[in-house]
Amino acid sequence: MTKKVMLINATDSEEIRVATLVDGVLSDFDIEFVHNEKIKGNIYKARVIRVDSSLQAAFIHYGGQKNGFLPIGELPRDLVSGDGRRGRIQDLLNKDQEIMVQAVREELGTKGAMMTAQISLPGRYLVLTPGNPLNGISRKIESREEREYFKRLIDELDIPKNFGVIVRTASLGVTKEDFQRDLEFLLDTYKEVQSRYKHRQGPGLAWQEDDVVTRTLRDGFTSDMEEVYVDDVETFHAAQSFFKRTMPQHQQVVKHYIGKKPLFSKYQTDEQIDRIYARKVSLPSGGALVLDQTEALVAVDVNSGKTSGEGVEDMAFKANMEAAEEVARQLRLRDLAGLIVIDFIDMKRETHNKAVMERLVDCLKEDKARMEVGKINRFGVLVMTRQRLRPSLQHVTHESCPTCQGTGQVKSIEALVLSVVRRLKSMLSRDGVSEVRVKLAPSVAMAVLNQKRKDLADIEEAHDTRILIVADPEVGYGEMSAEIERRDEDVSEKPAPTRPERTHDTEEDTVVLGGDTPISFDKALGQEPKRIQPPADAEIKYDRRDAQRAALDERERLRALFESAKPEELLLATAGETEGEDIAAPAPTAAKARNTRRGRPSKVKESLEPVAPIPARRVPVVEAFEPEPPAAPPVFNPSLVADLALPVRRPKLTAAPAVIPEVAPAEPKASRAKGKVKASAVPKVDALELAKLPKPTAKKKPVAAPVEAPAKAAKPVKRKPTKS
Repeated sequence: MTKKVMLINATDSEEIRVATLVDGVLSDFDIEFVHNEKIKGNIYKARVIRVDSSLQAAFIHYGGQKNGFLPIGELPRDLVSGDGRRGRIQDLLNKDQEIMVQAVREELGTKGAMMTAQISLPGRYLVLTPGNPLNGISRKIESREEREYFKRLIDELDIPKNFGVIVRTASLGVTKEDFQRDLEFLLDTYKEVQSRYKHRQGPGLAWQEDDVVTRTLRDGFTSDMEEVYVDDVETFHAAQSFFKRTMPQHQQVVKHYIGKKPLFSKYQTDEQIDRIYARKVSLPSGGALVLDQTEALVAVDVNSGKTSGEGVEDMAFKANMEAAEEVARQLRLRDLAGLIVIDFIDMKRETHNKAVMERLVDCLKEDKARMEVGKINRFGVLVMTRQRLRPSLQHVTHESCPTCQGTGQVKSIEALVLSVVRRLKSMLSRDGVSEVRVKLAPSVAMAVLNQKRKDLADIEEAHDTRILIVADPEVGYGEMSAEIERRDEDVSEKPAPTRPERTHDTEEDTVVLGGDTPISFDKALGQEPKRIQPPADAEIKYDRRDAQRAALDERERLRALFESAKPEELLLATAGETEGEDIAAPAPTAAKARNTRRGRPSKVKESLEPVAPIPARRVPVVEAFEPEPPAAPPVFNPSLVADLALPVRRPKLTAAPAVIPEVAPAEPKASRAKGKVKASAVPKVDALELAKLPKPTAKKKPVAAPVEAPAKAAKPVKRKPTKS
């Protein structure tokens, strides 16, 4: 005796799975995702978009992504003419007309959903057909006695006017009370549908079909099923309520599974489900089935494989008989529909062909879909059709491969390399291309660079362009992305290079020597070097650090020049002084004097020790002398840079400064009053010594170095005598 068990897995919130096992073998399987709910059986309020007279059909908008297809044969009876003829669809429907429709086929590929205006509401035992008062009995009920019995029950039911019912296969063994209870539930459901349809504004859903659990229990449960296991608490309570309302006598069959091991793993169902998606299905004797599905056709090839027998005919017959059983099971599990072509192994005996066809028909009786089965022709091919009940599992759980686009095959690497080179030649056939950047998959890019390196170089030389091959992991295998840059775009679109604006830096300021116009140190000393003009095509690079380093070196060099050119003492103060007067002590440094005049403290470091005063002495008159060699450059420090950066007023001199021999400075007689230094005397120079000094030329007038004015002598302070 066969054992039938139904397993309902609803622990995952994303999907619900329902499987039916017969003696442990998967017989039926259905799956539904939350994000991809089925629309078959849903009732919508739709609006007519276009009426096609050539197709005798209308395209309607019901709220889905694509418009639905409504042929004239699916219009309700209240829209047809009085004589029963439907006439033309353009006379029955108008644009923007609202109509109640029901989905009978899901959207598939580029095709929209198939719609019908003949509404039907399925129950457990009956199917209610509003607008169609004709009653009927399912074709699956073939017994004459049973059909007569159901006709008498239908006549005894209280069916409203303009309504009809159809007896379902699950009604075997039920009573009149079961029929009446199911009929009342369907009538209440239709009243709710009409209410939602009237109150809805615009196209959209008016009534939704039951979920996969209720739908499977309603359509797939039979009286010989022993157990129904549900692993989710909420789903278990929903199943109990459904059994209590429709089948109270079978309520004890529903059980809540609380085992530690997953429900499908306990019955080894996951392994059988994985084999459903395989392209190749093995047969018990060693043969195999190969199934290929397209949008409207399914091809099934039967291979003998390792099947053995007494002869070729016996081996073919044995493999075909096993294939007939497995084909019927796979069509039901995968829900393959449309035109189905089965290529059996060729058999010479007609009795064998007939036996295989009858075996297939017997196995297909368990399927609820409508089918038409042909005969095995002389080529060993059987053609049949099957109604689509729901989208196939392959369309629900799988999607087309982005690499092969669903074909299952891709180009070889050699073919892709040649294709890339041909496309590059086609792109460069137009003039004015300066650069082409091609993005390819890493494997394809490497093959192009390795195999076609010489060809790429020849193409670049022939078209005077540049080709860049870039390996991009985001580019799919077999795809190519190209960016073209033209020569005319280079000139017109590229902006002129602009020199970046430099920030102001006090260390790079030009020194001002007593005037308003800033000049350089070399120009002030008359030693400005000649500038070498760089070539026109030379590239000039600016580096801020190099410029700063050069400026600091230049200041250090100029400081040394100033120290060597500056007299040690103030020589020419007055022309009427006598020769034997004392020489005053040296004035404070330039930086200290400037700071004193501006009222700021001197920046000279306090760690330097002061020089001891040297007593003054008389300067003898010297007729000829050797100039003193230039002093060594001072050590560069921040104080020196600060002194050089400050502007200095240039004093007006009556005569050029003269260089004198080394003279010991006189002891300064400083007075504490106001911090002034007293100058004792300045040596007197006669006319003969002045005549020997070098005279400045007219062409190039030297610029005197900044010299500080001598400090005024402090007046003695008279003190009053104190009384002792």
